[in-house]
Amino acid sequence: MMEEDPLVRVLKEWQAPEPPEAMDARVLAAFRRTTRPSPWRRFLEARVSVPVPVLAMLLVIAVALLIQFHWGGPRAPEPQFQGYVTRIEAAGFEPLRDGAARVVRKDVRKEARP
Repeated sequence: MMEEDPLVRVLKEWQAPEPPEAMDARVLAAFRRTTRPSPWRRFLEARVSVPVPVLAMLLVIAVALLIQFHWGGPRAPEPQFQGYVTRIEAAGFEPLRDGAARVVRKDVRKEARP
């Protein structure tokens, strides 16, 4: 099965020609051009590798902050303190049966009266 191939015999006898002397200088100059890019080019082409768990954690924090501060639309302003009603008319006062008491704001009390 192993027949003598004439191409194998020719390739064994063949020798590569010597490269020209200027080739070393050209290869070295090309190497120096490609290995030292300008600082701006290095800055613009810089890459930062971030592990997936760190990226996932940052995404969870961003979603939590978004929910905390932007969900539900604008909130109504807190009502200003109106004070307490300190005058009570005792005419017709009847104590509550269960002893429970409730605080009624001044403006609500006026609307409730006929």
